[in-house]
Amino acid sequence: MGFFRVEKTVLKALILALALSAAPFFAAAEPFRVHRTNIISISSPFDRQSAEAGVNDAVAIMLPEDTIFIEGIEISIKVPQIVAEWRDSVAWSLYSGIQPQPAHTEIDYSGTRMQTGTFGESLSLNIKVPITKEHSIKEDAYSVLAQLVPAQEGGFLFLRLQLAMKGVPGSITKSQFTVSAHPILSKKGILSLDALPPEEGELKPLTVFLNGKQSELGKKSVIVPAGKHDISLVSDFYRNELRTVTVEQAKRTEVSVQLRDIKPIVRLIAPQETRMFFDETEYIAPAEQFYTTQGDHTVKFFVGDYEIVKTLSAANGRSYSISVNIDASITETE
Repeated sequence: MGFFRVEKTVLKALILALALSAAPFFAAAEPFRVHRTNIISISSPFDRQSAEAGVNDAVAIMLPEDTIFIEGIEISIKVPQIVAEWRDSVAWSLYSGIQPQPAHTEIDYSGTRMQTGTFGESLSLNIKVPITKEHSIKEDAYSVLAQLVPAQEGGFLFLRLQLAMKGVPGSITKSQFTVSAHPILSKKGILSLDALPPEEGELKPLTVFLNGKQSELGKKSVIVPAGKHDISLVSDFYRNELRTVTVEQAKRTEVSVQLRDIKPIVRLIAPQETRMFFDETEYIAPAEQFYTTQGDHTVKFFVGDYEIVKTLSAANGRSYSISVNIDASITETE
């Protein structure tokens, strides 16, 4: 006789579970009441928060304002021992279109049940909930991959716990679940570029290449896969620049490049106090590098009474080092 009651109870639970699982196919809003609304507020993409919830409670997971790096939310639920022993006695459901906005003081809602399930005999359950169509979340042996539940207006997900079986002990209705939530992050980051002209004034035209392809980077920030990226800046007015940067997952990386004039750069290298002339301008070693004009230039070095004269054909976008080395040689003679 006891066996018959158990089988009958299991049958009732199965029928109720099937009814709950069929709800998404009707895609109709339903009114319902919860005992209490628990709020989990996630403040950043790296935040993890928890709340205690009882049977017939709701948990509203409030998302951060900036969800650009968030593909979904992973909900982890610790199941009381008594609920696991009474298999399938409690069900969980995810809703969309919830009205009104969840609050601690609200208990009456309406919404569309998107997905539902029970906890079986497990003491824990992980539910991965995609909130955007473009996601890379994969199903695994340790979690349930829910169907797409877009974050609702107001930026939240809504989870409901409810009794799914009649004739259960009172200890089940009094049991508490620990519900934790944290974002599932995309494997991407944001890259921005600030190109600074060599002098104050307007930035002259330049072309930016990202990993060998022409890019709008510099005009706007771009979303890129996490990892290393090559940035090339090409211009008729500035020297070409190349930078390799590492973009971290779910973070913003800003790159600042100080552009250099396209004029030829010259550096004169000679022993201390050497007199040097570049065209008609005199320099004393050591001298700082300087810009010059494109074309032919005459370079003279005076070391004591010793004079060295060279001609430099300078081209835009190039750098030149002109050096004098004074050395002594030793040879053996008879």
